[in-house]
Amino acid sequence: MVGQANIPVPTAFIEHRREWTAHKLGHMDLICSACHALHWQAERPQNRTRAKAGTFQACCKHGDVIVERMRALPEPLNTLMTGQDSQSRLFRQHIRRWNTLFAFTSISCNANARTGTTGQGLQLFQIHGAIYHQKGPLVPPGGRDALFSQIYLYNPVEAAQARYARAPTLDVTIIESLTRMLQQVCSYIQLYLTVRERFAQLSEQEPDLRIILNPELSLIVESGADMRRETLPTANEVALILPGEYGRGGFRDIVLAERVNGEVPDNGLTIINSNHASYLPLHYVLLFPYGEPGWHWARTLENQDGNRQNLRMSQRTFFRFRMHTRTDEPATLMRSQRLFQQLVVDAWAACDQNKLNWLRTNQAKLICTMVLLMYCNKAM
Repeated sequence: MVGQANIPVPTAFIEHRREWTAHKLGHMDLICSACHALHWQAERPQNRTRAKAGTFQACCKHGDVIVERMRALPEPLNTLMTGQDSQSRLFRQHIRRWNTLFAFTSISCNANARTGTTGQGLQLFQIHGAIYHQKGPLVPPGGRDALFSQIYLYNPVEAAQARYARAPTLDVTIIESLTRMLQQVCSYIQLYLTVRERFAQLSEQEPDLRIILNPELSLIVESGADMRRETLPTANEVALILPGEYGRGGFRDIVLAERVNGEVPDNGLTIINSNHASYLPLHYVLLFPYGEPGWHWARTLENQDGNRQNLRMSQRTFFRFRMHTRTDEPATLMRSQRLFQQLVVDAWAACDQNKLNWLRTNQAKLICTMVLLMYCNKAM
């Protein structure tokens, strides 16, 4: 510290530590009456002219945000996330590595190498630029080893062996138990198995074929020269059937399997659109093992007072709701340590990319608005 005998103090140095005051937030014991989120005393609303008694803007917009609650984690994942034994603490310490081992999609970003990942100091997850979730083909091409979602097409024993081969320093018994657990609770595994079976059947009949997961979480088969569309049955847990965004295929569709001119193209990795409802559960498998959908364009706000003109739920609003701790919901995200840091950065980057994309695609509207304002100012 400055002032110690062995550290010279600059001549122009002025000590201000005596003027520092503690920043007190109070106790985190205020409960939102609408969504049961916990708040600090310092978050108490100052202006209650439009607020309902006991509700908050930050968590649920005074009760107008309705998002499905996170369920209690299945065993043994729940014990690993909440236990205080050495095995559970070690699991949470390396939870990002564990999540990558079970993720359906990979993550690509330019991580900041200046922030250390070892040692006793504060651990950070920091990136430069955008962050992407990527998926590979349904089956590994050219006899390569299976990765990410491809491993889920194996039976549980083979899947555990494939994961242990990728991460031999991790506990093999935990790998086996989590593999069995996900086979029982994760609805996306059955979805991928359905795609593999249907793709194998249709490949014998159609030289041109695609199977996609659309933003409404429906499996769609596009086949033939005219790419006629057929909806496949999906597991009840996945088939929430979200309100439709459009009738035909769009840029948010996830292509799970494809065949062109009788051949499976080697397209490498494809990017998952951050506005797709499967964006979060396909990567953060240990946080959303049941496949709870993330944000999508069909999410809307309630309008209990009738004062809202825009009822679309923004991406930031969704993530604010999801990241609050509640009395009637397990604190899964808060317990996930560095994986929670990654999720926060991921969410922030996705929101910023959405805003930048809007600015990029609405230049004509923005220019017209600026010209109109300039004309009105001159006319006044």
